[in-house]
Amino acid sequence: MERAKSQCGLMQDAVGDVDAIRTTASSADGTVVACVNGTGTLVGLTITDAVTTMDSRAVAALTIATIHQAVHRSGIERERLISRLHSSLGEV
Repeated sequence: MERAKSQCGLMQDAVGDVDAIRTTASSADGTVVACVNGTGTLVGLTITDAVTTMDSRAVAALTIATIHQAVHRSGIERERLISRLHSSLGEV
């Protein structure tokens, strides 16, 4: 029973760690900055005035690529946490 309680605590900690993830990505020129949470949900997006001189398709592509990069980073961080949880559960 004690082992189950310990494992439950580790899993709750992992959920909290995933909830706390925030990853940010910026386009190469800094025009777009995207921030996502641990589930890959967009939680922040900044687009500078530089887009006013850009083609709308280029703005869309740049925005999507930047968001994708932030989501990818979030996934890497989430996988790191899950791997740590897996290791910890094996130790309990």
